[in-house]
Amino acid sequence: MSTNGSKLGVEVRLEQLRRVFAGVVALDELSLTLAPGELVALLGPSGCGKTTALRLVAGLDEVTSGKVLFGGTDVTTLGANKRDVGMVFQAYSLFPHMTARQNVAFGLQMRHVDEQARNRRSDEMLELVGLSGYADRFAHQLSGGQQQRVALARALAIQPKVLLLDEPLSALDAKVRGRLRDEIRRVQLEVGITTLFVTHDQEEALAIADRVGVMNKGRLEQLGPPTTIYSRPATPFVAEFVGLTNRMEGEVKGGEVIVRGTRLPLVNPTLLTGQPWRWFGPRPCRSRRTVTPAAGRWSAQSSLWPSWAQPAA
Repeated sequence: MSTNGSKLGVEVRLEQLRRVFAGVVALDELSLTLAPGELVALLGPSGCGKTTALRLVAGLDEVTSGKVLFGGTDVTTLGANKRDVGMVFQAYSLFPHMTARQNVAFGLQMRHVDEQARNRRSDEMLELVGLSGYADRFAHQLSGGQQQRVALARALAIQPKVLLLDEPLSALDAKVRGRLRDEIRRVQLEVGITTLFVTHDQEEALAIADRVGVMNKGRLEQLGPPTTIYSRPATPFVAEFVGLTNRMEGEVKGGEVIVRGTRLPLVNPTLLTGQPWRWFGPRPCRSRRTVTPAAGRWSAQSSLWPSWAQPAA
């Protein structure tokens, strides 16, 4: 089977990207670089700016200020049809009157690729996503997961420079979502395409991405490998949004936080001494210990991860 694996992914760079809608700042000077072939997930709640960022990369919306660069080339002012991107949406968006093969071939048809080459490429992409036996089926004859695989095959058929995934799994049930998540990652690695994945589901982001960017109110709060995002949150928002978090009151003193008589290290040692702070941590996980009640009082295990503190309300 031939794919576009020989075509190396390109670097995608966002430079101080800003988008304002009627005076409301939806994206506030986002700077982010995706290495060639890397999969970066933008994670955050509704309204945080993650989908706005993806639309600006795709060319589906106008940038207020800042730049979008593919492989060092400024594409900020180019329309979506000239950016060479493939996109998979939350809705499958398949043409109901077309078979799976015809749906996958549609982008190639718009590029005036001859029918024989279109069909060959479509069959290759359907094989890549595990649907080689479903080429002649219509959308209503496919399950939700199968339809989304067809949509992924269609996005890859045109051999784009960049793949954009806008919450592609949110319309699926939990079992199918888990399987298709793994399938997307397998295909992305096999093809070697630079990918931006947008989701509000932390499990998806942590499982699929090389790096995760947590967004809040139009800004990037933290960017790093999934393990770092989970175990070393850089801000209170990240600590609360990602994973499960225990919260207790403590007091900062001498670069440590005192929680119920136990001294613990701070991730941020610059916090002011003597002020009351809210303490975040530790994370419930098999590889970490938790704070547990013992002999009628709370005690801290010695292997606790460093805590993150913020001013108590």
